[in-house]
Amino acid sequence: MDKQEQKIEKLADDINPSQDVIPDSLAEATTVPLDDDALGGNATEDDVKKSKYK
Repeated sequence: MDKQEQKIEKLADDINPSQDVIPDSLAEATTVPLDDDALGGNATEDDVKKSKYK
């Protein structure tokens, strides 16, 4: 491989998440990824109309 191909291969290995098994920090090691709906949804106009806090 020439130098450019070697550089691309190294960069691809650096960003490949399947090979990154060692956390970068204690926070990364002890934090659980959130589910898609873990932060809640958006309020709709119907939600506002149904709200008991008017």
